[in-house]
Amino acid sequence: MAADDGIAWIGGRWPDSDDPLLGVQAGLVFAEHVAPQDLAVVFGAVPWEIPEPVGAEAKAVHERTHPRIRVPDEPRLTAYGKEGDWSFLAGNFDHLIHFREDFALPRGTGRAVLLYNIAAKGMYCMAYFEDGRRVWSGEIHGRFGGAAEPDGGHYFDHVPEMSFLNRAMHDAGCRPEVRHAHGRPVFENDGWITDWRERFLKGLEIAFGISVCQEAFDAGRYPLASVYAS
Repeated sequence: MAADDGIAWIGGRWPDSDDPLLGVQAGLVFAEHVAPQDLAVVFGAVPWEIPEPVGAEAKAVHERTHPRIRVPDEPRLTAYGKEGDWSFLAGNFDHLIHFREDFALPRGTGRAVLLYNIAAKGMYCMAYFEDGRRVWSGEIHGRFGGAAEPDGGHYFDHVPEMSFLNRAMHDAGCRPEVRHAHGRPVFENDGWITDWRERFLKGLEIAFGISVCQEAFDAGRYPLASVYAS
């Protein structure tokens, strides 16, 4: 599979209520140095329905976080795959499971980025992990303004532990245009970035070298995993 499509294209389609995988309840996970099937199981996919071998540690996490499985008539589905060093999930996995105390990423997992959509607020939530430890979590949206961001800023200007992303976010255009009136900066379009989702995912793409093959995704060549509620 080609690995040069990046991930900005996902931002142009997610959330889409008509997309079976990238709907309003969908999420994305990107993680390095972990098998994609293990990543799927850690986020709620049923291990015994995945054809690839699943690691014992991922199975143990699933058993801890899903002690009682309810089999739905129509299980949620997530696509899983790997491009380069990064595995990914895209779909309706259990994105809130990272809040549980017994959640863990498999040992050896490097950096990981979790995104999920909050439809009522028109924003993404993001959690960032390094070596299995959650470094930061917060909200990502498309409007800038207020005293905290007087110059337009980037998404992580005021988050020191995430400031390493600022250059990539700048290169992806993740801030509104600014003009100066009477010596003071004024946001164009009231600080709203229309295509903020594409730009933000482009920033992550630049920072981490993440990619998902759009042709393979659209053709269904990435496998699907069933996710059952606990």
